[in-house]
Amino acid sequence: MGVFMSWQGQGACVYLITMSQFILYKSRRKPLSQIGSVDRLIYILTATVIPILIFSGIIIDQLNITGSVLIFAVSLWVFMIIALVIYSRYINRSLEKLGDLEVTLKGIRKTIGGFETYFDYEQIKEINIKDHIRSIFFPENKDASKTYVVSITGKDSVKEMFVISSQSVNKPRVNFLESLKYIEKYKNIKLKITR
Repeated sequence: MGVFMSWQGQGACVYLITMSQFILYKSRRKPLSQIGSVDRLIYILTATVIPILIFSGIIIDQLNITGSVLIFAVSLWVFMIIALVIYSRYINRSLEKLGDLEVTLKGIRKTIGGFETYFDYEQIKEINIKDHIRSIFFPENKDASKTYVVSITGKDSVKEMFVISSQSVNKPRVNFLESLKYIEKYKNIKLKITR
């Protein structure tokens, strides 16, 4: 039995118990890899600029500087917040739901329309999870990821890659990585999960 079992129609695999369900995404505009690269750049720039702005604010306060320098610093903060809000809306409009990915007790099931692909845990060689889009403000999970790029490689060297939501749709406090770790503990199997 290979890693990829596909079938048409609904209810073909009723013995699977869904643990967590995640949204499978496609892009309306730019390629998903390009969106992820731009997001990493924005995340790095934001992580660099915020400490500089805070440090500048402290210096301005200590030197009792008023006037144009203070207006410039406040304007920079406002500009950065507006730019991040606009970027966040752009990302949300760029991503479109393509299907669902379900973590079950027996394996991982990917559903796009009426077509399902099943990945049996026993036949998976490696699961690679990379951060794709990060939440700059108010992260939903520990690693601040909004979406993941997931790559599943079977023991027969067949590889499939897709972008999913990091948080579960049916269990909002559970992310994809935590679901897989729970399955490892519950089923007492060892999945090779790389980051």
